[in-house]
Amino acid sequence: MTTNPSGNPSNFFPGVVRTVADLPAISRGEAKTFELVRDGEYAEALTASEIHLDGSADMGTHANGDLLLFVREGSGTLTVSGEEFELSPDCAALIRHEEKWALSSTTPFKIFSVHAPGAGPHARKIAKPSTGFQRVVKQGITNKGKATGNREFEVLFDESRGSTGATMFIGFIPTSGAPAHYHLYDEICHIVRGGGSFVVGESQVPIGPGSTFVVAPRMLHSVMNDREEDLWILGTFRPAGTPAAAYYPDGRPAPGYDEV
Repeated sequence: MTTNPSGNPSNFFPGVVRTVADLPAISRGEAKTFELVRDGEYAEALTASEIHLDGSADMGTHANGDLLLFVREGSGTLTVSGEEFELSPDCAALIRHEEKWALSSTTPFKIFSVHAPGAGPHARKIAKPSTGFQRVVKQGITNKGKATGNREFEVLFDESRGSTGATMFIGFIPTSGAPAHYHLYDEICHIVRGGGSFVVGESQVPIGPGSTFVVAPRMLHSVMNDREEDLWILGTFRPAGTPAAAYYPDGRPAPGYDEV
């Protein structure tokens, strides 16, 4: 894996890809947390961690914005403010500001989490009022949309399900992958299934399940799938919106994205 040559623990460096194998575990009771993306050089940055748990853990009270979870492996129970919710692979869940939460695994959990901070001028400016709320969403229940190339995506969380600061989605990339493009939003990407490479400029870094990387605004990049199966990529970005909001290097909107 490519590492950040500055040695900074932030992952906001073009072409950097990380997995939990690159990081020390931080123990929180029976839970082990791996900080894949820290705030580093960015103010009000999206950050990401992976939680490993075989047992039960009180995760405390979440502060400052939304915490979005995605279950990569395992099953069990999420408890939020005394209410229990069943979790299984490919479920996503939302923890809101000042909510107490805990996890209990039936089979060992591997949960990817993204924190979208809600305090600060940028967060207040880009926040969208929620139009609904859903604590847990199962991947596969929402209709798919079209993105760059012949990719498809499925939105898991946005303001319609209670996330006021970010959008979480699953993108499905077929063999060959997406052409070089850019977005105007900040994004953290996590590979759920399949593999290929993350391409930024002359850098082409192998990716597979558990790989995590950052896509900064206006950074030209592509994700290539060199396998016969689809590559599943979990993306979380802010400001919230549609995953189809992409542009090609000459500034043309990608097919499927109608600018407002």
